[in-house]
Formats: sequence, structure tokens, C-alpha cells
Amino acid sequence: MPYEDRRLEVLRAIVEDYVSTNEPVGSKSLADRHQLGVSPATIRNDMAVLEEEGYIAQPHTSAGRIPTDKGYRLFVDRLATIKPMSAAERRAIQTFLDGALDLDDVVGRTVRLLAQLTRQVAVVQYPSLSRSAVRHLELVSLTASRLWWC
Repeated sequence: MPYEDRRLEVLRAIVEDYVSTNEPVGSKSLADRHQLGVSPATIRNDMAVLEEEGYIAQPHTSAGRIPTDKGYRLFVDRLATIKPMSAAERRAIQTFLDGALDLDDVVGRTVRLLAQLTRQVAVVQYPSLSRSAVRHLELVSLTASRLWWC
């Protein structure tokens, strides 16, 4: 595996492990849990480069590494894989949202659904209307009696 690809795999493993455990990730645990095909010493070298480039950070001297905002961005842009939704998942979401009465209800239902699907806390906050201005409004016809605005 080329050096750059291996380094990206190390970053992927760090992000996945850190998100899973919320604990800094060390080279030995990466070598044990992921089939990277290299020693913990080589992983430490890759981690040093990733840290130098700003993708990971060491919260304190004896800790493993954690992803930085730049590391998460690279993970999302290049490394994360997206599982396509099945037809049944799409129907379930549509059914869940179809009963919405207004925009507040759609947003509320969406937040609850997101929390259920991710098993995480989901929060939504509307912008303050006294400090915000609409810059662009677009109406899209969905059916003869429904519009979607964005």
C-alpha cells in the first residue's frame, strides 16, 4: 500500500475509533484492531506526519491521538463511505414525515428521526428573526397542492 494511502487508512482508523470510544487512540490499539499491515512503530511515524499536517492532535504527552477539525473534514470529504438507503428505509422516512402539519412539525419530526437513526442527541435551533435576513427564497412545486421552499 502506498505511503499516502496507508496514512489515510491510519486517519480513517483514528476517526472511527475515536468516534466509537471518545478516547484518544494509540498506535498499538490501531495495530491490534485494524489490519493495516504495519507495525505500531510505523503507525506512530504516520501519526507524527498526520499531526504535523494538522489532521490529528495529542491532547497530552502520554495520550494517543484525536482527530482535529481538519482531520474530520478530510474523513468526511475523502474517506467516509455512505450506505445508500433501501427502498424500505425511504418509505419509512416518507411515512414518518407525511403526517407533518407545518414546517415546525416537519423540523420536529426530522430531529426526532435523526436522533432515532443515529442513537445520538439531535438538536435544532432556528435563527433569530430579529438578527437574520432572508437572502434567497426558492419555491419548488412538489405536487399540485404542495410547495417546498428552500
